[in-house]
Amino acid sequence: MTVLGWNGKVLWIDLSTKETVEEALDPGIYEKFIGGKGLGSYLLYRELEAGIDPLGPQNILLFMTGPLQGLPAPNVGRWSLVTKSPLTGIYLDTHSGGALGREIKTSGYDAVGVKGKAETPTTIVIADDTIRFEDASGIWGQGVHESTKALKDANQKGASIYVIGPAGENISLLATGCCEIAHQTGRGGAGAVMGSKNLKAVVAKGSKRITPADKDVFGAVRKEAQELWDDKGPDFGFKKYGTASLIETANANGQFPTRNWQSGYFEGHENLWPEKLADWYAGDDMSCPHCIMRCTHAYRTENPDVEGEEILSTPEYETWGMMAGDLGIDDPHVLLKLCYLADDLGLDTIGAGSVIAFAMEAFEKGILTEEEIGFPLKFGDGQAAIRTLRMIAKREGIGDVLALGTKKAAAKIGKGSDALAVHVKGLETAAWDPRGKRGLGLSYATGDVGSSHLRGWPDTSEPPTESAIDMVESMLESRYLKILRDSLIVCHFVWRFPLGFEPLIRLLNGATGLKYDQESINLYGQRIETLTRMFNQREGISRVDDILPTRFWEGQVSGPNEGLPAYVSKEDFNASLDLYYDLMGWDKEDGLPTADTLKKLGLDEIV
Repeated sequence: MTVLGWNGKVLWIDLSTKETVEEALDPGIYEKFIGGKGLGSYLLYRELEAGIDPLGPQNILLFMTGPLQGLPAPNVGRWSLVTKSPLTGIYLDTHSGGALGREIKTSGYDAVGVKGKAETPTTIVIADDTIRFEDASGIWGQGVHESTKALKDANQKGASIYVIGPAGENISLLATGCCEIAHQTGRGGAGAVMGSKNLKAVVAKGSKRITPADKDVFGAVRKEAQELWDDKGPDFGFKKYGTASLIETANANGQFPTRNWQSGYFEGHENLWPEKLADWYAGDDMSCPHCIMRCTHAYRTENPDVEGEEILSTPEYETWGMMAGDLGIDDPHVLLKLCYLADDLGLDTIGAGSVIAFAMEAFEKGILTEEEIGFPLKFGDGQAAIRTLRMIAKREGIGDVLALGTKKAAAKIGKGSDALAVHVKGLETAAWDPRGKRGLGLSYATGDVGSSHLRGWPDTSEPPTESAIDMVESMLESRYLKILRDSLIVCHFVWRFPLGFEPLIRLLNGATGLKYDQESINLYGQRIETLTRMFNQREGISRVDDILPTRFWEGQVSGPNEGLPAYVSKEDFNASLDLYYDLMGWDKEDGLPTADTLKKLGLDEIV
């Protein structure tokens, strides 16, 4: 079988020995695992032994492309990073905007796997078939903005830069890496894995042309997508304001995290609306390449580190939710400063916002004292939040505990604080309260990375006032679609066009010359979901871990869903979980795939 849309090889880099090896993959592997999340899951399962330390040299970082990178498809200016999470101890795939995937692909590789540990701070530079290891001591300790500028100045024009900040260097488990400053591999602590390897940055610039099987498909689908987007009109909220337009929607649905998830409605939300920031709006030039939507909107505000200096901040909806509403902060400029600082330090704004909110509630309930923190840490105190954020990145004082993430911080603090810790499997919940959408809790509970908002949404806008069993199938269909997008590495927001299964399958077939259809893609989604489950099972995950945090079984204290928990009963949740296992072909006792399921999915020889 001829490999089209792919290069046919993986580059393996050992930081300990400074050796590189190219591995040719069998074409059948590409057909079965496609790319991005799918191929990354296969390589991670194959390469890692159970129980390895995520912060040890045995862990690997898989910089993944897909069959559409380097081709003129819409909204493919993205790439994926797959590793074992130091935050959760289980599988992690995290996805970022920016051109790194395209430049790796046009350098001749479908993936770059990094293992080992460098003796000193190092930058990996990939330029076609030339691989260099450069001393990063001069930028070690610098923030993302300064490091990115230095690396751009030192490398050829058009090179893509992915870099960690001080949080990753200090092994904060909430650390992320940043691509082109505005795009992050946000969840699960991938930045800490880089820091543990003394890997400051990855730089890539390629010149290879990627040949698709049918180039005409790309122009046709891109034209369709552009027309659908244009039909939305100039006043469409997502077009005018990017993801910040969701603030109003989330509050109306009772899904906006407020004061450590005590409520899904923030009474100060109108102060945060992007319309209020029109005078400080600075455009969408930092959006992903190849993007029709241009949703990364930048705003001017004051540098929290340099009085009087103006900087650009690029918050997405999740940041508005977790660093404004969840902290009880309604000053948009405090939010912009928190976002800028988190990006520069290299911290996930969802995880950092969540653990600060946890600490604020613990302080107000007397679990944490002013002596332990060093200052009062109350909801709504923006300056205290900024101070805590810096401490998390530097692992100073209480920040050393909070840098472990909400689950591990609660375990260290004790005193019943675990009831305030909002996470699933150790991953903090993203900024959509499941007490505002019937059945969303099942997606959080069963997510392979933990409590991610990007693992399938039930097809409803209803709150959980009745059984959610009828939502399970639509949640699973949505999960399969997201797995396809994450394997092609197409932006999730194409649902706004919409760009669903049919055009994505056309793009996949147009790139590869293969003959995928809806049935085979559904089977593909089941295959990848099952493979990541098997990875997690090796790390000790079973049905007892597919649960919701205590907070989501409590009724919201105010707003449109006042008094509502995430499910009408625990019996309904368990019945929904049983149905999900049935649809996946997993047993109900532990949530593990049966032998027949493994054989049907072609995984029996792998696992």
